[in-house]
Amino acid sequence: MKFAFIADIHLSKYGQDVIEQTSSLPERLHSIKTVLTNMTEYCIAHNIDTIIIGGDLLHGKSIIYTIAQKLMLDYFRKYPDITFFVIDGNHDLSDKGAGAISALISLNNEPNVKRISTEFEFLDNILFVPFSYTMIDIIKKSKADILISHFGLNEGILNSGISIVADVGLKDLTGKYKLVLLGHYHKPQEIINDSINLYYAGSPIQLDRGEKNEEKRFLVVDTETLEVESVPTLGYRKYFEYEITEENKQEVIEKSRKEQERGSYVRIIKKEKIDLGDNIDDLHIIDKSEVDITNRGINTNMSKADIFKRYAETKEIPDNKIEEYLKVATQLIEGCIT
Repeated sequence: MKFAFIADIHLSKYGQDVIEQTSSLPERLHSIKTVLTNMTEYCIAHNIDTIIIGGDLLHGKSIIYTIAQKLMLDYFRKYPDITFFVIDGNHDLSDKGAGAISALISLNNEPNVKRISTEFEFLDNILFVPFSYTMIDIIKKSKADILISHFGLNEGILNSGISIVADVGLKDLTGKYKLVLLGHYHKPQEIINDSINLYYAGSPIQLDRGEKNEEKRFLVVDTETLEVESVPTLGYRKYFEYEITEENKQEVIEKSRKEQERGSYVRIIKKEKIDLGDNIDDLHIIDKSEVDITNRGINTNMSKADIFKRYAETKEIPDNKIEEYLKVATQLIEGCIT
């Protein structure tokens, strides 16, 4: 059997996002819907009739947003010939204790959705372990060819690039499982050696700027061979961030414009003094270059406007934009005072 594996979908309200005109949905919710549709159509085209969701289908923990719940139910009902297996992630639960209530109980009456609502469940050679306060003991004491769960691994890496101490390490899984498929960490990654193959599917879209530059995916798994294929997710607006130098400036500018044409959000970080020319108003450039500001020529007798203008000069804000910056800064300062 083959199945698709996805996790950390995080359906939510996303009330601060711009509204996509084609769907009338907030941008991230629109992107998630598009990605889920594209993934499912891929499965249908490749004769895959099972999709497993490894936790954090919803985002709000003890809050259920109507718009997110409707999208979730509409998605499952759109594909009655697909069998979905869903486990709880920590964001799907009201708390971590024994009395935790899952927001996914609304799926209990969906005929094509198998919700793993117990502490664990075996299906052939697969062990499903939803997020719960007893999950660590279950994982460490059980054995199966494939483990599907939702937790942080000691050797796993966050989007920031760091690892944190977790309750489960690779040593706890080795010898018990051949293949481990996890949700929880949003960074797509795998740990593969002679004894075990472990995969974090990662989030299906870049949910915030902290996930910039990441290529998102879902996994296709063969239960007989235990082979795993990584398939890129399509249809979401991406975040990119590039550091520009004198050597790569032309390449970065061209790449940034190309991504912007595709609808991506792009930021360029400048950490050194570089002449970028005049034709860059269409680019979002953040200047982090070091400037000697010890001699600003600012004194206490100057007006606030003159102080700001002198500071703007040290930050090399163009003359034709200083008045605009001054107006915004004044409004912000007055707003804080009032």
